[in-house]
Amino acid sequence: MRTAVARTVVVSDRLYTIHDLLELNEERWPRFEVLGGTLMMSPAPAPKHQIFGDNLQTLLTVAAPRGEAVITASHLRLCEDETGMVPDLLVLHPGVNLERTYFEAEDVLAAVEVVSPGNHKNDRIVKAIAYAEAGIPFYWRVELAPFPGQGEDRLPVVLVQEHTGDGYREVERLTAGSVGNVTRPFPLSIDPAVLLDPAWQRTLLSR
Repeated sequence: MRTAVARTVVVSDRLYTIHDLLELNEERWPRFEVLGGTLMMSPAPAPKHQIFGDNLQTLLTVAAPRGEAVITASHLRLCEDETGMVPDLLVLHPGVNLERTYFEAEDVLAAVEVVSPGNHKNDRIVKAIAYAEAGIPFYWRVELAPFPGQGEDRLPVVLVQEHTGDGYREVERLTAGSVGNVTRPFPLSIDPAVLLDPAWQRTLLSR
C-alpha cells in the first residue's frame, strides 16, 4: 500500500513555467497550473466531478469520428512556457503524437473543464480567456451546481462554446432531463444526467 507523503511547495517570486508543472504535478493532487508565470493550485475534485469526467471521456471517445484521442489531466502549453493548464479533458486533433510530456495549443480541438465549486472563477473566466487567446477551437464547460445563466435548465449542464476570433460564444447546450444533441466538435447525443451514474460505462459496453 502506498503511503501518502505531505509535500511542501516553496513559492518564490520568480516566474514559473510549464516545465515546473511537470515536476510539481508528479503527485496526482493538489494539481498546479501556471498563468503568466503565476502558480495556481486546484484541490482534488469531488467524486461526482470525477465520475462525470470519466464518463464524458468515454462518450467523446466513442463519438469521435476520425480517431480523435480524448485524454485526461494532461499538461497543455498555451503559446508560452509561462502559461500551462491541466484541463479535465483534451480532445486532440487526429494524428497528434501522444508520446509527449505536454501538448501544444495547436494539438487541441477542444478543452473540457468540469467546474469545481472552489475553482469556478478560473473555470468560467480565467481558463476560457487563456484557451481563447491560444486559439483552441472549442471549450466545453460542465456545470454541476447552480451557475449564472442557468435559467430553468436542470443540472448538470454542458455548455458548448466555439472560438469566434476574440473569445468564446456559446453555440449549443446539453441539459439534464432529456436526450440532447450537439454537433461541435462532432455530433453526439446524450442526457447529461446519465453521466453521473458510476455504472453508466458498464451499461454502454453491454449494448
